[in-house]
Amino acid sequence: MTTPRTTGVWISAGSATILQWGLEGVTIRERIDSLVPGRHRSTGRPPTEDHPAGEGHRDEHMRTFFAQIIATVPIDDDLLLVGDGEVVEHFAHQIQAHDHGRNAARRIEVEKSGPMTEPQLLARIRAFAGSPARRNLPS
Repeated sequence: MTTPRTTGVWISAGSATILQWGLEGVTIRERIDSLVPGRHRSTGRPPTEDHPAGEGHRDEHMRTFFAQIIATVPIDDDLLLVGDGEVVEHFAHQIQAHDHGRNAARRIEVEKSGPMTEPQLLARIRAFAGSPARRNLPS
């Protein structure tokens, strides 16, 4: 652990789950639902040069969604980003752009993964932070 706390974000186009791990244990649990429209096409008229089917509107929603998450994640925390392929990669680029020029001496790691439960994400955060997972031993 290079900073006192580690934040983990599991992200997809539909939502983000944010957990923070530190000396005092789990301190933040938040879920942010996105307003990013899906990639499906309507059955309306096909795209033309005058009426493109570009991803511009969806991209703008995605940038807004990323900004909401970035505002929640402390700049001083090490950061584990886990999520659906393209989304987690794009989010990592946004984090790096946000950190550029700041005194962010944090470690950032990106992992592609399918959906995770909060306990699974917490276990990944703890491993990333260098803290072994708790085991419930029989008495």
